[in-house]
Amino acid sequence: MGMADLFLMTGPCGAGKTTLATRLAKERNLRYLSIEDFYAAFFGSDLIHEHREQVWEAFSIAIRAAMEDKVDVLIDTNSPSRADRDWFIKRFFDYKFHLIIVRAAKELCLKNNRNRLRQIPKDEMEAMFKRLEPVSEDEMKNYESIELFENLDNSGVKFVQKLK
Repeated sequence: MGMADLFLMTGPCGAGKTTLATRLAKERNLRYLSIEDFYAAFFGSDLIHEHREQVWEAFSIAIRAAMEDKVDVLIDTNSPSRADRDWFIKRFFDYKFHLIIVRAAKELCLKNNRNRLRQIPKDEMEAMFKRLEPVSEDEMKNYESIELFENLDNSGVKFVQKLK
């Protein structure tokens, strides 16, 4: 890797992204940054999602600071659509990106959501699944590498294959 790289997680809520992200950050010596942690820092709880623009601006500043420190960063958000992922590419265009995709069945994600402290309302979960877009051949050019992981039954998020 070059001076510093960004690893972006993508996948639906409840797929196991955060569990995988914390494990990969430790194994690969990556700085772990989660948008949920920023909501918790702003409001004392990640259950409150207000002042989105200010929270995301602080999140962006933390990513830039890590890059200035020449530290590889793992970004934990759901980024289900290409537009969501492209936001990071446009915002941090001067860095190398890697994509980590976590797949899980909708039913499993909905079940996991019901067991979370911060439950996403069902209509928001449905909207997220409608926005869920696989990575296209055209989009693949934005990434140095793409890894696919899958959560089949909550027995652990497992590596499936390297797509690039």
